[in-house]
Amino acid sequence: MRRIILQLFCIACTLNVMAQKGKYSDKDPYFNQTTLQVTKAGTLEQAFAEANPDKHQGLRVIGPLNDADMRFIAKLAQPSLLDDLHSINLQEAQLERIPAHWLQGFTYVTHVYFPTTLKDVGAYAFAYTNSLCKADLPEGLKSIGQCAFVGTNIRRVNLPASVEKIGEGAFAHLKSLTEVSVPAANNNFDLVDSLLIRNADNTLLQCFKKGTGEVQVPEVVQRVGSLAFGGAKYISAITLPKAVTFVGEDAFASTYALESINVAEGNAQFVSTNGVLFDKGATLLICYPTSKRGNKYTVPATVKELATGAFQECGGGNAYKLINDEAEKKRARLNEVVLPEGLTKIGKWAFTFTGCQVNIPSTVREIGDSCFYFCEIEEATIPEGVQRIGDGMFAACYRLATITLPSTTTYIGAKFVAYNSLETTLNVYALNPPACHQDAFADFSSSINLHVVKGQKKAYEKSADWTSFIFNGVEDDLKAVVTGINAPAVPAADAVEAARYNLQGVRIYAPQRGVNIIRMSDGRTRKVLVK
Repeated sequence: MRRIILQLFCIACTLNVMAQKGKYSDKDPYFNQTTLQVTKAGTLEQAFAEANPDKHQGLRVIGPLNDADMRFIAKLAQPSLLDDLHSINLQEAQLERIPAHWLQGFTYVTHVYFPTTLKDVGAYAFAYTNSLCKADLPEGLKSIGQCAFVGTNIRRVNLPASVEKIGEGAFAHLKSLTEVSVPAANNNFDLVDSLLIRNADNTLLQCFKKGTGEVQVPEVVQRVGSLAFGGAKYISAITLPKAVTFVGEDAFASTYALESINVAEGNAQFVSTNGVLFDKGATLLICYPTSKRGNKYTVPATVKELATGAFQECGGGNAYKLINDEAEKKRARLNEVVLPEGLTKIGKWAFTFTGCQVNIPSTVREIGDSCFYFCEIEEATIPEGVQRIGDGMFAACYRLATITLPSTTTYIGAKFVAYNSLETTLNVYALNPPACHQDAFADFSSSINLHVVKGQKKAYEKSADWTSFIFNGVEDDLKAVVTGINAPAVPAADAVEAARYNLQGVRIYAPQRGVNIIRMSDGRTRKVLVK
């Protein structure tokens, strides 16, 4: 079936958008509030300054545009205030490409009207532009980038016959979606039982199913794309066919009613055990269904790695969507996950919003960003060998009172304890003060008692990274760790800038002319000349 009308299960967005052919929508109160005409690309900002409009919640642009002009339009919308840009009419503009990340995360942009010359919508162009309700895709459009419209409130996705490429996650998490269509003239994509399939590589790009029940992925599908089921929050079961050889990152995110993921017999790459999805050798746990029943789950001893989002939201406040009785929810809810010794990697977001108790085995060497966000952890000991403490690792862990970081720690990411309110003991066994993101301790609302290895107190008190936060005190009462464990080597290509200093050793937060000293997340330092 090429066209499917989806039943609306959430409150529909009340805003609408002008149709692509130019029909005015009276629900766009800022439509064409200000009109600017340019004859040369790159001159829009100058034209705006000369016009000096009193209001610019609605902007109509006529003429050729380039990336500089698009950056200026984004600048008008960026403050995200009620008086800033809401409605953007580019129908009479000459433009072939919407830049990647153009309006990503902007708050109040509600209406965007694309030019007929448009060929490409860049990756993340409108990602989580929450108020965007509809953006009609013009005929002639060729490519839609990865996560281009993820997390918006657009109500209809009508693919033109001209579209040749769609990136994974482009239409994930569309909360207000009511209609999807793929024209018969488009041979690049099929819509089968609410599933958008890319024919070139038989990839399931998106499940648009809004109802309850099971999803049987068609036999033709060989790949399940990233975020493919993102937003299918009422389905209870998924069955993957024999032909599937690849499952993308976070493919089952926000499937709040999901109780089981099944795999057809004979699949060479994946296996399901009691509804939990693993790779064939059960060394990688890919996904524990969000609403699987059971208070405690013990991860099999064979598992060496937890995939991105492996337990994301399991047992959390959004789980068990189909259970109305609170007592029954409590009996079904996951409260504790037991991880085995031998586990070496915990992927990013692995336990985000679970609210579960989780142990960290001594064998773990890598932990991803926001891994334990909003978990019921009271004490956390990061094993020797772990180098990087990721962004938001223990954020919103409201019961967390003690954190112990190993001697191998070289970097602490942004907001790693944000939103926590308990007085916290932080034990750091690293002899050299780890590099810290400038926001490492941001949004932490209580106090920290810092304990370091004996003899290292002055090193921490002199470190610019560690003086940006006021600790209750620094005590050098820890015994140095003697271990045969070596920190895993980090490829230089994976290391990121952790801090920047001038030649006087003063930390700076932006490149400054002259010699800058850069400390990388793997502990290396290098000098760069900024002209």
